[in-house]
Amino acid sequence: MTSFFSRTAATRDDWQTPRHIISALGHFDLDPCANNDDPTRCGSTGFTIEQDGLSREWHGRVWLNPPYGGATPAKVWLMKLARHGNGVALVPPRVGARWFHDVVLSTAHAILFLKGRVSFIDPVAQRPARGNNADSILIAYGLENVVAFEKCGLEGRLWRLLP
Repeated sequence: MTSFFSRTAATRDDWQTPRHIISALGHFDLDPCANNDDPTRCGSTGFTIEQDGLSREWHGRVWLNPPYGGATPAKVWLMKLARHGNGVALVPPRVGARWFHDVVLSTAHAILFLKGRVSFIDPVAQRPARGNNADSILIAYGLENVVAFEKCGLEGRLWRLLP
């Protein structure tokens, strides 16, 4: 059995989004931060860390659960999603950070503040991992994704930012 503490530097950011979140939000065309073991788990196309989804062209409706650590900060991924204009991101809320104001609050259409903590799936054990010490939000870019938030049934509070 693999535990959180036995993850390597290469795999510590390779956690899977729980399927119920993806199912609630509908179909995604692309996951540029796809899981190594199951790259099409969250979108029809998935780019793994080795395929460098940040440097590739994005298409369609994007699911983005960027690595929370590592060399490329989440804000860089969110800036690309904002420019793309059609997708949903799952990130921890950093509402006091300057970049959050510049990258999220000034460009997103809505934020869904999830109630409770997300239990990400350990791709090795294929079960929810314990110990998530961060809250999570979903960020919508594009009105289609705001509608998805309104209809998804995920527990939380929706905050509309742009018309």
